[in-house]
Amino acid sequence: MFKLTKFTNFSNQTPLFIGLSLTLISFKVLPSVNSPLLSNDVIEFKNSIYRTYGQGNEKLVLKSKKGNINLLNKSINLIGEVEGKFTLDGKTFSLKGESLNGSFLDKSISSKEKVLFLANNIEITSSSMEIIQTQPEEVKILFMNANLGNINSKSNIRKGKANKIEYLPAKDLIVMEGNTELYQDNMRILSDEIHYDLNEDRILKSINSKIINK
Repeated sequence: MFKLTKFTNFSNQTPLFIGLSLTLISFKVLPSVNSPLLSNDVIEFKNSIYRTYGQGNEKLVLKSKKGNINLLNKSINLIGEVEGKFTLDGKTFSLKGESLNGSFLDKSISSKEKVLFLANNIEITSSSMEIIQTQPEEVKILFMNANLGNINSKSNIRKGKANKIEYLPAKDLIVMEGNTELYQDNMRILSDEIHYDLNEDRILKSINSKIINK
């Protein structure tokens, strides 16, 4: 999916390039003078930006106060005021949190702390998040203990929440599971599970639903 990574340490403005492919296990690090601290297996850094470029217009940019790249287990760990922005299928998404972990081996990015996720038509806050590449061309994003808000202004869905929210960007689909609530016009919809199409602005499926009129 991603082919070339550029890493910039703002303490000295020195770029560090990491050539990698998430479909491969091995990659090389090419440090330059005054690069971040480089040990045998770990690169540590502060106030840095990590960029990954993929096919077409795909791009991932992550910024944090500090972190490290582990060359042994092929992972990156970001800590403190983490901000990220990535592009998939022509859509741009951003996120904010206090920590973020990425694995080059299983093609995932995750956080076990509170995360704010933003897209053009939704806003999700959750206690944890995981971005997974399920197929070569498909990504899903999982949110736990999540709240859904700021939905497209033209939508009749105003907000919602669930124990788990699964977002499929390629399909513009949200799957909400466990103690699900959606607020639609003057109604409150309670359900075990709801499938909501963001593009068509309609509920495709609901299980054990109950409607409460305000």
